[in-house]
Amino acid sequence: MYSFGIALILPLYQIYATLTGSFDYKRNIFLDSPYTLWMGITSYQFATMAYFLVLPLLAAMPAAILIRKDINNGFFWQLRIKRSTKEVVLSYTSWSFLLGGLIAAIPLLINFIGYFLVVPNIKPDNLMNINILVINRNTLLVALYYMHPFLHVGLNLFLVFIWGGLFSLFVTASSIFIRNGHFVFTFAFLLQLILLIINSFDMVKNSISPTDFLSETAMGDISGQLTLLLTLFMVTLTIGLVRKGMKRVGDI
Repeated sequence: MYSFGIALILPLYQIYATLTGSFDYKRNIFLDSPYTLWMGITSYQFATMAYFLVLPLLAAMPAAILIRKDINNGFFWQLRIKRSTKEVVLSYTSWSFLLGGLIAAIPLLINFIGYFLVVPNIKPDNLMNINILVINRNTLLVALYYMHPFLHVGLNLFLVFIWGGLFSLFVTASSIFIRNGHFVFTFAFLLQLILLIINSFDMVKNSISPTDFLSETAMGDISGQLTLLLTLFMVTLTIGLVRKGMKRVGDI
């Protein structure tokens, strides 16, 4: 539970900062709504940038290095006596993916729902809400955002869930090969930093950093095709590491 509490800090702060700062209850000249104020859409705010930056660390907190801890203390080997290596490893990796995805997405969902308690449910308009600059270059499926904003938010949360799970699973698979659990805990975060550095050199036209394409609207240019390719690459990478990890602990 402490992991979930930590993950909630920035989403709750973002609600507080917005409702006590820029949002005007009386005038609301831009017809703001939960769709224009929630954390996924306000990529320019500090809380949002910080949340998506540390997302790999948040996703790894619940269960990512549990398998390494159990290997070190011997509990993993006790489980192997009763079940096959494949079953044991898949149990750890399944929980890692599920909890990593949930701890990444649920705080954002709570943030989104929080706005419905105090802000009018108004459908976004591409003219009235020009202040948030939701356009084709920085938002995936931008037409869906204006036509069916609730569905668009749902798809964004699903993408965050998938990447939260992949970040956690990447750490879990890596921890099978590295004894220092505290060091391997940072691996997904380091991977994100590497992608950010590559972005800074403008080696590709669109952003390859999850800090951009995981929010509903990004600070830079993003591409649906590139996002899909990066997701498939991360899936392939983590599955490959898990398979190699099974062989490693199976041979010991």
